[in-house]
Amino acid sequence: MNTIGVVLAGGLSRRYGSPKAFATMKGKPYYEIAYEALSTVSDVVVLVARSEFLGEFHQGLNAIVDVKEFMGCGPLAGIYSVMAHFPADRYVILPCDMPYISSDVIDSLVAAYEDDDVLAVEVEGIHHPIVAIYHHRMKDSIHYALEHGQYSVMKWLNGAAVRWVEGNELTMNAQDIFRNMNTPGEY
Repeated sequence: MNTIGVVLAGGLSRRYGSPKAFATMKGKPYYEIAYEALSTVSDVVVLVARSEFLGEFHQGLNAIVDVKEFMGCGPLAGIYSVMAHFPADRYVILPCDMPYISSDVIDSLVAAYEDDDVLAVEVEGIHHPIVAIYHHRMKDSIHYALEHGQYSVMKWLNGAAVRWVEGNELTMNAQDIFRNMNTPGEY
């Protein structure tokens, strides 16, 4: 099955105070951690970022911006943009701000995938809709939502056939592994 990894690195990082993609853990930028976690299960890994940051990523990485039509419309636009530029059977998606994620966890997520429309992670009732696998057949549905001003991933998922997998089934310490870093003090 053709698989594209997607690192969502285009957020404004208002609460963080600086672009989270370039924050570091043990000297490694967050975007690199996500990129490496996806590289073991993906034919290609693509970073979706804001245009002003494209030159700051390491050379040789696939980095794109949102398609013009939905520029800056959030994670759903980033997912759609990768689908529009990189045809594949499925897309394994990660935000750039989960520095405790590893390839082992992503391997477990991929192993749980059963040709679902969307397989997403939840940890003890907290949903992580962009730690997920989206099937390519969802592209038109995402486009329709964006075209009609529906930018919320969770609202879009309410109308999709999503299967939630409990993070504790994928890894120990799921609460830590799947925690988004929203402020520098959380590390």
